[in-house]
Amino acid sequence: MYHAPDREHGWRGSMAAALQTLRHAHEERVRQSIQHVIARLVQRTATEAVAHNSANSDHTSRYARG
Repeated sequence: MYHAPDREHGWRGSMAAALQTLRHAHEERVRQSIQHVIARLVQRTATEAVAHNSANSDHTSRYARG
């Protein structure tokens, strides 16, 4: 398959533009994936903190009463 060369930069310019587009798409997928993992960790940490506090509430209240 033959692609017409870019008038200003030739086929190398077209290839560079295509690679830049692919790189941008890849970086966006990676960024979204990382944000998803961070969001899950934050949610998990918040859930575990609540569970930890409620599990220890009896223990701490016993000592608070003296």
